[in-house]
Amino acid sequence: MEFDSFIRWLLYKRKREKILEEDLKKLDKYKNLTDIHILIQRINERRKKDSVRFIIFGDTRGDFRIGRDIILSARLHNPDFILMTGDIVRRGRIEEYLAHHLRMIKLAGDIPVIPVPGNHEEGPNGDYLAFLRLYGSDRFVFDCGPATFVGFNNNSLFSFTAEELNFLSSALENSASEFKFVVMHKPPNFLKVFSSEEEGRGVRWRTKKFHMLMVRHQVREVFMGHVHGFVTMLIDNVRYTVTAGGGARLEEMLSKEKRIHHYLLYEIVDGEIRRFRYEWQDGEWQKVLY
Repeated sequence: MEFDSFIRWLLYKRKREKILEEDLKKLDKYKNLTDIHILIQRINERRKKDSVRFIIFGDTRGDFRIGRDIILSARLHNPDFILMTGDIVRRGRIEEYLAHHLRMIKLAGDIPVIPVPGNHEEGPNGDYLAFLRLYGSDRFVFDCGPATFVGFNNNSLFSFTAEELNFLSSALENSASEFKFVVMHKPPNFLKVFSSEEEGRGVRWRTKKFHMLMVRHQVREVFMGHVHGFVTMLIDNVRYTVTAGGGARLEEMLSKEKRIHHYLLYEIVDGEIRRFRYEWQDGEWQKVLY
């Protein structure tokens, strides 16, 4: 199955087409809205010392309608920021960012929206060129209230690379926060969300090292996308949560109750985490405590 995945990857890489500089320049006017360093500065200006409230969701791809509704509903919670778990466009092309993603995040107003890239952001040349032009980086580290947030691109072939793990280790070691969160796109394949027919989709290299890193640094939760729906489980006191119900076609391999369009609201107040899931049911968002 790994060989089949490699062949699919190799064939995809052969489909190259150049993204022109004149097209990339169309993204430059949105820098104040998207550049990760600017967004983190804005978070620092908004943040409170003893609490934090944030929204997280992912895998909108080209479905502007559901992504739009999530952003509009998220604004009502007045979060400090919004995180996304990747696959924010379908093919990584300039026109997709302009037609779908940027239209959506403009609706957030002054609330910073920070994504990690998914595999679909690779773009036609496999280099994340449009994503990097728009956001300035494919990783982030910032503090807000009592929490540290670390996000990175884990879409390299099979992942986790030594470089990715070194980045994570350094970021987490330098954090003195009580609450630590990690954001990435692809789940490790030890999570029970994969069927035998779906082998190759999860991260399969150095997964034990990754998990032990999460345990050692007492990471509270790892957020992921890629598998379209909602899955959450606790392993060695580390919670792993797939939140990928932002608009892409829901994953048939998941059970019916996990195949839901949704977003998550988190609050850390008085040293406690409050978790809420908002599901799209009967034409409106329904709140579920989990």
